Amino acid sequence: MTPEQIQEAARLLLQARGDHRQIPAIPESCRPATVEDGYLVQDELIRLWGLEVGGWKVGATTPPWQEKVGVKEPIAGRMLVPFMRPSPAEFFGGAFHMRIVEPEYAYRLGRDLPPSGRPYGRDEVLDAVETVHPAIEIVDSRLAGGLAAGAPSLVADNAVAAAFVYGTAIPDWRRRDLVNAPVRITIDREIVGQGDGREAGGDPANPLVWLANDRARRGDGLKRGQFVTTSSCAGVHRAPAVATVVADFGELGRAEVRFTG
Repeated sequence: MTPEQIQEAARLLLQARGDHRQIPAIPESCRPATVEDGYLVQDELIRLWGLEVGGWKVGATTPPWQEKVGVKEPIAGRMLVPFMRPSPAEFFGGAFHMRIVEPEYAYRLGRDLPPSGRPYGRDEVLDAVETVHPAIEIVDSRLAGGLAAGAPSLVADNAVAAAFVYGTAIPDWRRRDLVNAPVRITIDREIVGQGDGREAGGDPANPLVWLANDRARRGDGLKRGQFVTTSSCAGVHRAPAVATVVADFGELGRAEVRFTG
């Protein structure tokens, strides 16, 4: 893509956000054709938006979801500070087109993971983690076609990251079994999904390690204080415009978000 095409695609996506509307697709004249092009548009979108980046979301962490999205590895988007809130949180429901909610483990870094010229190992990445939190990711898109838009456009649309709610840090998380601990999500007290950490790429630490190496490869790395939320542990669910959503991680804690009218 030319710099002009990248800027035009980013400008259109940002304008759709500002107007609170969805567009059928990124116009063919400036539509990213590859995932790498999608990240170039995402970079420009975040630059134009001008909001502080507080972390990252990782999606498409399992083969079935990668097949649906059309990728062979996960995808990532930035989480922006104005849309990151501690639990219990409240958002205006009408601010989102989709209100997809996902219960996730979120890792908060205690030190930087900069580009290092070599791949990071799992132990090295986890050693940089300060806290782990039960969390809810809220997914939304400016593209009316959703997954049908294709991976390059979804990545350009900030990998459909919208908002993020994080609960209290899990005590002594390094001694906890985050892979097998049961997770459930309720909407207005009705259980809509149940699972565990295996649904997040086999182990919720795996998407974090992938992201650390992907961002190092791209030249920026991960920063101290950033959250990384690592994909749903109990399915993908759409909430009504007015609703209370709870991600229940049992003895590990919970996160709650209320959508208001």
